[in-house]
Amino acid sequence: MSQYAYALATSQTFWQSRDALDHPQRVALADAMDKVQRGLPSARVHKLDPMPFVSFGVNRDALRVICQREERTLLLLWVAAHDAAYEWARRHRVRQVGSFVRIVRTRLEEVDAEVVEPTVEGPLSAVDDADFARFEVEPPTTDLLRGIESEDALLDLVSHFPPPRGNALLSLATDPDGVARAEREYRAAMDAEAEAPTLAAALRDDVNSADFWIPDPHDQATLRALRDGFAAWRVFLHPTQRQVVRVDAKGAVKVTGGPGTGKTVVAMHRARHVAESLPDDAKVLVTTFGAALTGQLREQLDQLCGDGPTRGRLTARSLVAVARDVLASAGRPNALVTDVTEAWRRALAHDAAGRGRAFYESEREHVVAAADVWDEARYLRVRRTGRGTPLDRRERREIWKVLEAFESALREEGGDAIALARDAATAIREGETTSPYAAVVCDEVQDVGASELRFLVALASDPETGELRRNGLTLCGDGYQRIYRVPVTLRACGIDVRGRASRVLRLNYRTTEAIRRAAVATVTGLDAGELEDEGVDSLRGYRSLRRGEPPVEKRFDSPEAEADWLASIADGDPMLVLARTRTWLKRLRDLLRARGHEPRLLESGRPDPTEPLVLCSLHRAKGLEAPRVVIAGRQLVPARYPGGGDPEDRALWDRKERCLLYVGLTRARDWCAVSTVGA
Repeated sequence: MSQYAYALATSQTFWQSRDALDHPQRVALADAMDKVQRGLPSARVHKLDPMPFVSFGVNRDALRVICQREERTLLLLWVAAHDAAYEWARRHRVRQVGSFVRIVRTRLEEVDAEVVEPTVEGPLSAVDDADFARFEVEPPTTDLLRGIESEDALLDLVSHFPPPRGNALLSLATDPDGVARAEREYRAAMDAEAEAPTLAAALRDDVNSADFWIPDPHDQATLRALRDGFAAWRVFLHPTQRQVVRVDAKGAVKVTGGPGTGKTVVAMHRARHVAESLPDDAKVLVTTFGAALTGQLREQLDQLCGDGPTRGRLTARSLVAVARDVLASAGRPNALVTDVTEAWRRALAHDAAGRGRAFYESEREHVVAAADVWDEARYLRVRRTGRGTPLDRRERREIWKVLEAFESALREEGGDAIALARDAATAIREGETTSPYAAVVCDEVQDVGASELRFLVALASDPETGELRRNGLTLCGDGYQRIYRVPVTLRACGIDVRGRASRVLRLNYRTTEAIRRAAVATVTGLDAGELEDEGVDSLRGYRSLRRGEPPVEKRFDSPEAEADWLASIADGDPMLVLARTRTWLKRLRDLLRARGHEPRLLESGRPDPTEPLVLCSLHRAKGLEAPRVVIAGRQLVPARYPGGGDPEDRALWDRKERCLLYVGLTRARDWCAVSTVGA
């Protein structure tokens, strides 16, 4: 008997289970899905009584795919060996409330989880009575809603509300800043008395884009992904992210949010969106501070755009590389000087006060670059905000002799990152050359310095007016992840992102709630205000969608004992081991090799997601993630302050060390541990 042909939709849970299969199983699964889509007789879809699911077999039923069926649509939920697949089906259900579709655990599993899981901040816990009243929800129901601990439990409750109200409350939980929009949609739905959408229609709604996807059966990239890998999931947008991508701003847009909220995904989609709104010959730059991260941006642009015409209009280049391009076009020196030792040696010959190199480096970045005062007259007048060493006019003149000598020595060879960005911005502003880009998107902006920010403004400004072009500049970052550069305000660099031009992402899709809470604790009390609007805290409302266990804490008497433990847990899901120093990482590598493992010490590039054991420095961990993460040698954080500089530099050093832990912990998706060696 011929089987019906089905349209297939997929869930995030399906892709997670599918990624656990080996290559032959993935190929067999792709073939089975193709047969179901075509309605071939060999593809039979069976009902799973008494569970509200259907299933089809893979590879002579060695694997089963659990699905939700509505008419000719199959939503793929899970794939596993026969018994394991049926056990998953017993413990899960698909719930639809209005446009929202979610996979929830059965009450049995929820009760089991509540026994061992700590209470966490709920999805509606920050909503006040006035906002609830917009949806005609009054006390004491408001207290009940604020006390709900998870999205699953909320979905269960609001399924008993009138569909427009339930839909609105779920929208409010997903986007805490979208109260006005949710109210408009609620009023329109109440007036229309519209019927609930079908499952197929709901799965196409933006509110479900983080959890469900309907692949194009004719897309060759999709077919390859089904058989090989599915890294493409990283480029799909959540509805709150989609709204940010489409913001129309008269100049700059700033996107902040904690780790795992999808800032880089937003940056990619924003770049494509802006490019598609510009003339066909206009170029959009996607950039960041480092070459390694730029390579990741390039890969994600390839993944997002494929071979489409928009991809050719998107350029991924590091800020240093772009500055060198601009200076070359202006006929200026553009070599990158990575070793400035000789330039400082020559400059310090003028150091009559004996302050030392650390002091002058700090003064150059914190005062001269931050305030853009590159001549003596302006330096003598500038306010040295945030510096702990008061200087009179005579002392400033002596300091300027050293700084001027350094710039002169540096200019003979080219420039460091600060000098190249400064000179490139000047070349554009003074008309020596023009920006090759109509718009710029910068990721990890918290580690971009003042000179680079002014360079971004020059790249994205109209040469006729000197003002930023419409949607000309998009900045994505998180002030709590600053581990390189000194704080600088955007407004001091000519960037105004107040009001609608500033957006905050609050849903963490990577890290479990328990790990997220542990990470946030490391930066609690720090100020990220230089990236944020006044009164905005990117950690307010920041939460994860999965519960999970808190990080495991271990203490060992010796590095050998730490290595023994790491070796004992190395088998299993891929594991990323992070440490503060390369010396500690190299020692761990050697100890693990002696214990029968071959870890990779990450020198450059990005590790393959399937690599079982990767060692990496905390500084190098930006942009990485893994199912399991261990922060080894915890006693090395904070590292010892090297001394010198300004008295205020010690506080900034300690802040960066705390941010390193924050970055390291939030690389973990499912499990995390912290190990300390010594008393």
